[in-house]
Amino acid sequence: MKKLFTCFALALLLHVSTSQAQEIPFKIQQSDVFKDEYKRSTIMSVEEDGNGGLIIVRSFMGGAFSSAFGYYFEHYDSNMKLIKEFEYDSKRSGVMGIIVNEDQVSIIDFTYVKEQKAFVCNANSASIKDFNFTKKELFTLPSEEVSGFSFWGNSGSYDGDTGAQMIVNEDKSAFSIIVDISNKTQETHKLYLFDAKLNQKFIHEFKRDIKDKKFRYENIDVSKDGNTLYLLGKVYTTEKKKKKDGGKYQYELSRITKDGIATQVFDTEEHYSGSLKTIVFQDRVTCVGFYSDRNDSRYKGLSYFELDPKTLAIKKSKFNPFTEQFMIDKYGKDKDKELRNLSFRGISITASGDIVFNAEEFYVITTTMMQPGGGMSTRTTYYYNDIVSAKLNVQGDLIWARNINKRQSTSGDDSYISYTSTIKGDDTFFFINTGEKVKKISNDRIQFGQTSAKRSNLNIIRIKPNGDFDYQEILDDKDSEVPFMVSDGAVTNNSVYFIGRKGKKKQLLKITL
Repeated sequence: MKKLFTCFALALLLHVSTSQAQEIPFKIQQSDVFKDEYKRSTIMSVEEDGNGGLIIVRSFMGGAFSSAFGYYFEHYDSNMKLIKEFEYDSKRSGVMGIIVNEDQVSIIDFTYVKEQKAFVCNANSASIKDFNFTKKELFTLPSEEVSGFSFWGNSGSYDGDTGAQMIVNEDKSAFSIIVDISNKTQETHKLYLFDAKLNQKFIHEFKRDIKDKKFRYENIDVSKDGNTLYLLGKVYTTEKKKKKDGGKYQYELSRITKDGIATQVFDTEEHYSGSLKTIVFQDRVTCVGFYSDRNDSRYKGLSYFELDPKTLAIKKSKFNPFTEQFMIDKYGKDKDKELRNLSFRGISITASGDIVFNAEEFYVITTTMMQPGGGMSTRTTYYYNDIVSAKLNVQGDLIWARNINKRQSTSGDDSYISYTSTIKGDDTFFFINTGEKVKKISNDRIQFGQTSAKRSNLNIIRIKPNGDFDYQEILDDKDSEVPFMVSDGAVTNNSVYFIGRKGKKKQLLKITL
């Protein structure tokens, strides 16, 4: 294992003073450096094997002149030594996700079969002992019923409200597939629920007596016990259009079981809340998002709604403005200003039931330039700037909100920028790549940056229970053969996994907190 060099930690306190902090405890393990046939790959799934080792599933993709697509299945021992590997070539483009049940792995795809004039959902399953795949049909839909043909994986968005999506629950004991059904007069989806052994639990046809463009699907969650679906929609009704203040829409949360459906309607009152995310607990269902007093694209703080998981009765609704500390982080002083360009990045739940809500300041700029010999060219740059993190307690009150200043951009591969986040106990952690030095900016603040998308130092940032944060270097660029793709990390228990790449060279990294 390569020698690690750590920098002193810097804590930002309420008045933005600095002091040295204790080192952040972590342990790293690295695989041997290896080469794949295909350059591009992403970690899709990490599962422990029960003996200290792990099963990693990586997707791979060919380059500009190759249509290759498939998966690498790799079994590592407790020392990150490769025991067994298998390459699965996929001839189909409709893979939605992967689910692992004990020693069985299943690839779920949803594809059009021309001979049947239908869309077929299959599970391609194998034991990790022999990787001998067999196919099982989960369901079939006539092509005329399916609205569009597009799909997203577990972590993807569902913009456009067409196609199909797969969602796996927290315990990975069940998964749901939702398909948008073509219907000009009614918003219609078909929902399929399966357990991890591929047994179908129920099918439900969700209908809302409103035109498709007036209903925006927000998200769907599978309960921890794998028996209930919660579907959240944003609905533009004639009644809400008459509201004087706030968003001209309402939110509808539906609870779906094998016995039927129940729906609760609520709105954000005089505020605007462009999007909400549901979080399902055993004793409550919450909907959390940013809110504004101006419009859907600005952000003043966090909104919180709590409902009973069975009756869907609304128990609480709160609007928490960003704290004075947050504004000092962002602007160097407390300002009466709303933020823009915030993109949701994920939610974590602490052992005590607190919610950590993460986002990032993300935007895209396209520039057009005149070429010397005539003609025009365009360049698109993706900006991944400040990290926004906030913690809400079980009552829905804001414990802390922090803005971590960061400046990163790319016109190519964005895997090396942005971040991966996780929690341990009451601490929140972020893993980012940075330049050689952390930059000092106005009013005694600091800013993380990056000198090159493929030449970076791996750092860990920790937000403590009281909201103070510090940071520490994990791997220096000079001491690692490959830079690690921090936006594609996989989290399991108290460990985070990254794959690094430089050309065809690759390496796996495990960080245990």
